[in-house]
Amino acid sequence: MDALFVHVSFWWAVGLGLLMMTGEIFAPSTLFLWAGGSCVLVAIPLGLFPDFNLLSAVGLWMLLSVASILLAKRYHIGHPGSGDQVEPVLPPNRYGGEFVGLSVTLTADSENGQTRASLRGANWGIKLPGGDLKAGDKVRITAVEGIYLVGEKVQD
Repeated sequence: MDALFVHVSFWWAVGLGLLMMTGEIFAPSTLFLWAGGSCVLVAIPLGLFPDFNLLSAVGLWMLLSVASILLAKRYHIGHPGSGDQVEPVLPPNRYGGEFVGLSVTLTADSENGQTRASLRGANWGIKLPGGDLKAGDKVRITAVEGIYLVGEKVQD
């Protein structure tokens, strides 16, 4: 129990903090950066107050670590795009989803329940579970299946 009240050297805190910040090179997050910076900050009271013991130093380090991580998280939430994450060009697994609910006029007859239509400058394959349709028929897009749009005939 007396080991918790042993005095810790200023240089131990600085060295441990720098070691943690150096370890950040190998970690995929900034967790060690904030914990290491907090450890370096704990070195200040260790150098100023000779009676500052290990228990107090660890308690202050834990408090500063949690506070710095929460402040960093709050900063990144308030400043989107400041992190190292790249926004995808298209949302994953949502390609073609913007066409659901649209009505299109077929420009070609369908064969075997499939046809093609041009939507916003792109040529899309359309599956028609209800059977073959003729050019000029209106189709409403109801779903997306892989790379195909699924449509049904619009009743006049």
